[in-house]
Amino acid sequence: MFKLLTDETMREVKREYAWHRAIVIIGTLILVFLVVGIGLLPSYVLSNARLNEVIERTRIMNSVGQGEGDPTLQSWLQETSHRLKLLSPKLDTDRPSDYIKKITSQSLKGVHITGFAWTRTDDGIKLSVNGVAEDRQALITFENRLNASGYFSQVTLPISNLAKDKDIDFQIKFSPI
Repeated sequence: MFKLLTDETMREVKREYAWHRAIVIIGTLILVFLVVGIGLLPSYVLSNARLNEVIERTRIMNSVGQGEGDPTLQSWLQETSHRLKLLSPKLDTDRPSDYIKKITSQSLKGVHITGFAWTRTDDGIKLSVNGVAEDRQALITFENRLNASGYFSQVTLPISNLAKDKDIDFQIKFSPI
């Protein structure tokens, strides 16, 4: 069909096709830019808001400064430093969990431990173990194992605990070495 057109009409048709092609390409580019712009607008707005917030915080922090003249701030800082030093692991030499592990390692089948007590006195640390023993022999064996362990000294089992034959409630007091 193009072969039947005259040269002048052929040039005119080619020019029309070029215009149509240019309009389609420009329209597509505009549509792509609109979609990209609309898609990126929320993240741009959020990042711009965060940037403004950071700038404002920086400005506030610079205006506060490290004022040496504020005694309340200095006293608060010293008190906090003192509290942190008190919580330092270097000062935590008494570890109750270690003693509990040592006590439970000496426990045997007929003795059921129900409670521990940890008391610090002027003389040192006093430990106390509460529990129930099935019979006298199990309770005496438990006491002997605590004495022989080498971890504890002054292991005392009140005689009143041995008054019953079975299901004996006991409280053993001792000191760690």
